[in-house]
Parts: sequence; structure tokens; C-alpha cells
Amino acid sequence: MKKSEKIKRKINDYLFDHRFLRGALEHLNAFWHAFIAALIFAFGFASFITPGIVEVAGEMREGLHIATGGVSGVSQTIALALKINGLLDGISGDTVSTVISIGYLVINIPILTFAFFKIGKRFAIYSLVNVGLSSLFIFMFTHPEIFHINITQLIAQNPMIYNHELVRVLFGAVTVGVSSALAYRGDVSCGGIDVFSYYFALRKSSSIGKYGILINSVIISSYSILLVISTRGSDWESGVIAFFFSILYLFVANLIIDAINLRNKKIQVQIITNSDYLTPVLIANFPHSATVVNGEGAYSHQARKVIFMVVSSSQVKDVVKLARKVDHNAFITITPLSQVYGNFFIKPVE
Repeated sequence: MKKSEKIKRKINDYLFDHRFLRGALEHLNAFWHAFIAALIFAFGFASFITPGIVEVAGEMREGLHIATGGVSGVSQTIALALKINGLLDGISGDTVSTVISIGYLVINIPILTFAFFKIGKRFAIYSLVNVGLSSLFIFMFTHPEIFHINITQLIAQNPMIYNHELVRVLFGAVTVGVSSALAYRGDVSCGGIDVFSYYFALRKSSSIGKYGILINSVIISSYSILLVISTRGSDWESGVIAFFFSILYLFVANLIIDAINLRNKKIQVQIITNSDYLTPVLIANFPHSATVVNGEGAYSHQARKVIFMVVSSSQVKDVVKLARKVDHNAFITITPLSQVYGNFFIKPVE
């Protein structure tokens, strides 16, 4: 056994015997994920999603509006609807950002109440922490007297960037996607639509991203329609462009979420072995059952056992390592699965 593995085992054994310390570290881990995810989300939202006024070719103009989807997208849509009805006339862009920030927090409260009862108490509490920190950080990043760097302006003025609006969309998608994925890795969420995506993914035992795409498509479409209405049809081209850019943002963000978040990814492991001990060893070390088929080697004509086992993506390396320790001649194949039907154990979210 390697030295690092011995140290890891000692730490795990120590934490197993010290329940309160283990619990404290788990809470600290959840808070850390919530904090970092909130910081990244707020930075991406304020720097790349919120258009602001930028100088392009000596001309001052407002950047392209991008609908983020989720509760932040709902907040954007509400703010735009209020603007269309003249309720935000004479209000500065910083104040509108504050309205969006407050709306983001208020709308999340009933959603996180749902999470508290349907997903897990710790999940809901630290998701609320993430939402509160996100609102605070969005306020900070959207006020120039607090955050002095105008990222949108820097992108627009960079001569190396041919299409600064496209760069804004991609950078915004990356930051928001990484933010949600990091939160999921800590069994936390960024609130809003992420809660429902997480809930349905747990119930259906499938990837999170596709549910986010379905729900957010409705929000983005609504925002784009209101954007066209706000110009009274005089600049409908910008609304159409904003819609397609928002769809691009949505797909990139959710692809990143599914690439980083491994909790709901399933892998089929097929092991061909002549060991009678491998199956009980696997069952004893992983919370999953297996199916064993008796086979025969095509060349040797010797009896073989074919073990089929479905595990979470994060468990694959451990399964392969254990199988090769029991039978170093075992032949192992790994097959990604899109979805699993039936009873598959996933550690419940607290």
C-alpha cells in the first residue's frame, strides 16, 4: 500500500471514531463550496452577463442583453417587465442590478423551502447560504465604487477579440457552469432552477444538465420576447440575437455542469475473471449488487465468470483497483451509461 493511501486510511479511521469532528468538517466543506460557487457566479453575472455601457470604436453603447435562465433569469425578466411598464423610469443601471439582486434572493426562499423538505436539510441551508452570498457579491460587483474593474469594457476594447459579445457569452457560461458544478460537488446548489434540476436528476437517476436546459429554455424565450417588446419592434434584431446567444450560453453552462458533476453519472463495469472470490469482495466494498454470468474462454475453453456491475462515476477507479488486486489477470471494460432504471443506490443528500 502506498504511503498516501495509508495516511488517507488513518485519517478516515480517525474521523470515523470522532463523529463530531467529522460532522464539523462536512459542514465546513459545504460552506466552502457554497462560498466559492457564490463568488464565481456573482463575478460571472456582473462581469459578463450584465451588459453595462461600453465604448466600442469611440462610441458609447449598451452591451447585448443575455438571459441567464434560472432565478437570476426570472429576476431579469421581472426587471425588464417593470421597465416596459415604466416602473423603472429614471432609475440607474446600478439600481436595476440591485433590484435583480433582491429579486434573486426573494424568489429563492420558497424554492429552498421545497428543497428543505424534499431533498435535505443541510442541502437547503447551505443553498440558502449560497444564495445570500450570491446576492451580496452581485451587489458588490455591480457597483463601481466597490468593484472598480469593468471586465465588459476590457473585453470590448481588446483588439485581439473579434466578437466581444460572443466572448462575453462564453465566459459567462463558463463561470456560471463552474459555479453550479462546484456547488453540486459539495452537495449544495446555487438555488433556483438548480434545486429542481437536482431534485429531478436524483429521482430519475440521470444527468442534471438536461433538466436545466428544458426549464431555462422557457425563461430565456420569455425574456427575449419582452426584450423585443421593450424596443416596440424597432430593434427586433437585437432580441433575436440575444435569444440565440442566450441559448448558446445555456448549452455551454449545462455541458460544463454535467462534465464536472459526477454524482449522477453511471458507469457499467464488466469484469471477466476466473476468481471465485472477486464477486463477494466487490459486494462487501461497494453499496451495489452485481450480476454474474458463467462463460467460457474462446481460446482456452476454460470456465470464466463475467461480472456486470453498475457504479457511480466517482467509484470506477476504486472498483478497477480492487478487482485487479484480487485478480491481476482480470479483463475489465468500462461503459458510460446515459440512464439507469431500477434500484440504484445513491448516497442520500442530507
